[in-house]
Amino acid sequence: MLKANNKKIDVNNLNLDRSYTLEEFEFINDQLKTRTLEIDGQPVNLFDFDKNGKLIPMSQSLYSREIVVAEIVRQLGEWNIWTKQNGCITLLQGGFDFDVGCGRMIRAPDIAYTSKEIHRSLNKKQNWSFRGEPFTPVFVDVVGEDFLPRFTLEIWKIEHAISQRESVSPEPTENNRNLD
Repeated sequence: MLKANNKKIDVNNLNLDRSYTLEEFEFINDQLKTRTLEIDGQPVNLFDFDKNGKLIPMSQSLYSREIVVAEIVRQLGEWNIWTKQNGCITLLQGGFDFDVGCGRMIRAPDIAYTSKEIHRSLNKKQNWSFRGEPFTPVFVDVVGEDFLPRFTLEIWKIEHAISQRESVSPEPTENNRNLD
């Protein structure tokens, strides 16, 4: 049994009905960097944190799902370079402290894109902990398990959603239809 915030926490027997502090949440996720829990038969190496302080188990991602995530990240990365946006792309381990108006929620979306302007405005606490002011990436995607086998990502939709400039066409063109 380990201690966080002067409370004993048995990482192997977490009470998911209990509310945890932000410090306890960070402590538990830190412990899971070197161990795996099993909850309802599923391996868990990370938790999200809802507005009520409840831990939300994030089971390990399946191989087929990660193929889709990798393809989206590849195309988003190519778009980021091609359009000279110079933003930052994160994967599932990149957690965000979202302020959704009714309290903090710490989530780790499958894919997130943060503009260079937002990234450059972050301070040390925002970059290296969940204790800074909340911020939200420009684009977030959680990949479902019902994708078609021949899934293709249409970059023009993301480009239109991310860009605030009028020079980006809201319709696909020959140059931005798909970056295969």
